[in-house]
Amino acid sequence: MKLLVLLAVVAACAGAPQMLQPLPYIPSPAIAYTRSLTPAVTKIQRPGIQLHFPANVQFVASAPVAQPMPQPMVHAVPQPLHYQAAAVAPVPVASPVMVAAAPEPMNAPQPPMPSVGTPFVGGQFHAQDELKQYSFGHWGGPSTHVETRDSLGRTHGSFAYVNPKGDVHVRKYAAAPTMGFKVAASDLPEDTSEVASLKAAHEKSFRTIKEMITGTRA
Repeated sequence: MKLLVLLAVVAACAGAPQMLQPLPYIPSPAIAYTRSLTPAVTKIQRPGIQLHFPANVQFVASAPVAQPMPQPMVHAVPQPLHYQAAAVAPVPVASPVMVAAAPEPMNAPQPPMPSVGTPFVGGQFHAQDELKQYSFGHWGGPSTHVETRDSLGRTHGSFAYVNPKGDVHVRKYAAAPTMGFKVAASDLPEDTSEVASLKAAHEKSFRTIKEMITGTRA
């Protein structure tokens, strides 16, 4: 009888499910952008194109044009993980950090120039993938626009338009998480003497405060 009970216990243990150890958690890499040296708003040169709108306007769309997906520009590889012992599974004590170039508006793609011919001939395109990268744009007529976003969250875009006087202007922009929004445009007004004086006073105050905090000259 004891032998039968022992065999039953052994069989029950052999048939019990095995407890699997959980895999270590590896966090997604954090993204740190290099310091940007350009101002938030920059004036760029106007294309120097002047167009005249025709009396009768007709738009004819052409076939879309495929555009390649933007490629991430990474300047450093993720830092190695360091684990400390735990009762159940290793726990990372630091997250990997990926350093990427800060987005700059001057790196935005050049937009197609507007047209006011008769008929207007243009088109559009749009592409995206599972990494949240995308590229889209349209052209033809008095305004054009292109924009791209890479897997690191950096967005670059630009557009061109014709103002009521027939002058063509271009605006470029760039943005990223925690980096804000920057613009470079040809239609910015020139600073008046009052605005220039206020900007100079603000820059002087900023440098003075920075010198007081850090103890070094900015």
